[in-house]
Amino acid sequence: MPLSLSGKKCNIAGMSLTGKYYCSSFIPPDIKEIKISILNNLIFPLISKQWQTLQENMYCLKTIKQKLDYYYDSYKIEDLLIYKEIINAFEYILNEHEQLEELEQKMYGTTKDVSTIIYKTTMIRLKPEYEIYNLLLGKPDRNLNQKYNESILKEIEQMLLMPNPSFNKIKTYILNKYK
Repeated sequence: MPLSLSGKKCNIAGMSLTGKYYCSSFIPPDIKEIKISILNNLIFPLISKQWQTLQENMYCLKTIKQKLDYYYDSYKIEDLLIYKEIINAFEYILNEHEQLEELEQKMYGTTKDVSTIIYKTTMIRLKPEYEIYNLLLGKPDRNLNQKYNESILKEIEQMLLMPNPSFNKIKTYILNKYK
């Protein structure tokens, strides 16, 4: 069994055009390059919400997909199919973002008489027990001086600490006990 460059034994996946065996753990430089390109030009800007950079990199998606198909046909590396699905998801996310921006422009854009200033922030999330409480029993109305039932919150919190908590288990328990 041949050795890889790291000295580890590897499975033989076939022979290259030079007649030498290559390992399934070997990643051709072209594939490394395309993976790095996807990370640097698509994934990292998406994570950091650099929408302008993403728009600018939109042109290369078709080419990247074609390369991924070609390399998959050539090397049969399963990771390439995953990367292709990442590209498809990326296209979908970017299209949704564009539609949202257009909608925001229509909804909150400026008029001739009045300008509107809107600051967009990320959604604020409550602690899980409060989120579940709101889903099950509704959010208490402060105008009516309603408050969260602390004993229900404590029970939800305890159930979340149990192994494999699920929303349905918590829902069934809380609704049976408190409704």
